[in-house]
Amino acid sequence: MSTHNLLVLSDVHLGSDLVQHARPDAPERSGASLRRDRELVALLEWYRDRPQANTPWRLVIAGDFIDFAGMSVSGLPDELCTEPTDEERLHGLGSAADHTLIKLQRVATHHRQVFVALAEFVATGNDLVIVRGNHDVDLHWEPVQAGFREILAAHAYGAGERVEFADWFYYEEGLVYIEHGHQYDDYCSYDHVLHPVLPSDPRRSYPSVSDVLLRYVVRPTRGMLESGHDSAGALDYLRFGARLGMRGLLDLGRRFALAVLCLISLWREHFSDAALWVRQEHERKMALLAEARHISLIKLRALASLQRPPVTRSLLRLLAGVMLDRIAVALATLVALTWVLVARWTPTLGISVGASLAGLALTAWLWGRARATLDASDALREGASAVANLFPAALIVMGHTHLPEMTRRPRGGATYVNLGAWAEEDTPDGTSPPLPASRTHLVVCQNGDRLTAKLLRWDATSGMEVLRTSRLRLRPPAAPPSLAPAMVPTPSGHFVQAAEIA
Repeated sequence: MSTHNLLVLSDVHLGSDLVQHARPDAPERSGASLRRDRELVALLEWYRDRPQANTPWRLVIAGDFIDFAGMSVSGLPDELCTEPTDEERLHGLGSAADHTLIKLQRVATHHRQVFVALAEFVATGNDLVIVRGNHDVDLHWEPVQAGFREILAAHAYGAGERVEFADWFYYEEGLVYIEHGHQYDDYCSYDHVLHPVLPSDPRRSYPSVSDVLLRYVVRPTRGMLESGHDSAGALDYLRFGARLGMRGLLDLGRRFALAVLCLISLWREHFSDAALWVRQEHERKMALLAEARHISLIKLRALASLQRPPVTRSLLRLLAGVMLDRIAVALATLVALTWVLVARWTPTLGISVGASLAGLALTAWLWGRARATLDASDALREGASAVANLFPAALIVMGHTHLPEMTRRPRGGATYVNLGAWAEEDTPDGTSPPLPASRTHLVVCQNGDRLTAKLLRWDATSGMEVLRTSRLRLRPPAAPPSLAPAMVPTPSGHFVQAAEIA
């Protein structure tokens, strides 16, 4: 870091409101999208004009910068080389390289001011590193990476030359390790992070469970949000469908059934003959990465072993993950209650009903244990502790959960940072979304053998709020942290309470 200071953010999700193919009544530009662009442009301009100690910035975007997975847009016939599938005609352009390039152009036009600010930021001598996340996994295509550089170069001369794409993670030994974190989330992980293609059609990326549900169910359904599903059950979805009316409920059920069928076909993909070729290509790319970054191949394989296998690898966990067990229990309970109301009660009938309900509850409980939690925060924290043992660093940085955090981990003494998010959704009734944008980012500066890391919240009107400050040695100590309150000034002159890790 002697040549740069670090500026790190994650989960911007540019293009998340480009859903007009699946939902033609959606507004061309959402209020949340406008707020995100305005705040992000202000942030980039702020740091562009304020290098620390005359040292340029290295901006690391730790995944989900562009929401390729959540977009639903169309392409003109003369733009496409890869013939769209029936699913892509229904839900919008897919994950092939040429489809993704069209999506990228749509995003660059839709968020032009962000790309201009980013190009100007890089053109002034700063660097840009983009780490892939689960929503922009399609950045693994080299033509898409080249297209991204060309867009920046069109806005500022030479900007495209200072852009690097990290296939898996960003690492500065002893200082910082950065990855998106989706590989520790069962619903968003990929079997082969370096070669995430569909075995039966390697022209397309392999979709995760969340990708399928997003395309089939969330984006086409008016009023359904991407967040908030971790606390929702089958009855919540039935009530939501009822608010859509009988036709809306039937459409929702049809889309959900198609999504389940798609997920079952993905489960079969794991055990196809072509899956062996994908695994071999992933191993080849892992060996190339080890050679290029001077990292032990054994260490990379150990890192890959920490990741959670996708839910699609197990049919039982897959069906539990989409809550078919809860739907079956809810329907069975409804049928049983209807039958009980019209049946003639006898002691034998009462015992039979009680035994049946007990058996049904036990079955639902056992099946529910196979379901992974939707909130992956604990999994990312555990993953960060294990990563610190393989890749010594003062800071282990991830995103993905949209929940900002900075805590010292007990194992290895590294500090775990979650970057939060810049994306949020507009709710149908105008209330606060279940997961509002934290607009947080991490600033890391080096002074001798010490690091100063600050997790900050950006607000263009009131200035920067310091959430946490951490001062660390380059090789983190094993002793537990002591927390002491500190008053930290913001650039706007206000003071906010922060915690300093000694």
